[in-house]
Amino acid sequence: MLAALLVEEFGCEADAVTPEATFRSLELDSLSLAEIAVLVADRTGVFVEDAGLGLDSTLAGAAAGFEAASAPSGSAA
Repeated sequence: MLAALLVEEFGCEADAVTPEATFRSLELDSLSLAEIAVLVADRTGVFVEDAGLGLDSTLAGAAAGFEAASAPSGSAA
C-alpha cells in the first residue's frame, strides 16, 4: 500500500520505490511524511501518531512501523 501511495499520490517513479529507498532519496520532505501518515490513516482507518517516520527511514522500515503501530496493543488473557 505504501509503494502504491507514493507512486499515485506523490508522483514517485515506480522503479525508485524499493524497500531500501528512503523518503529523502525519493525527494520527499517532512510535510510529505505528515501527508503520508494522514493518507495511511484514511486508507486503513487507523491513525498512526508515531510510526517512526523520518526522512532517512527506509520504506521497509516505515511499513514495519505502520504495521507495528496499528497492531492491537495487548491481548485478553
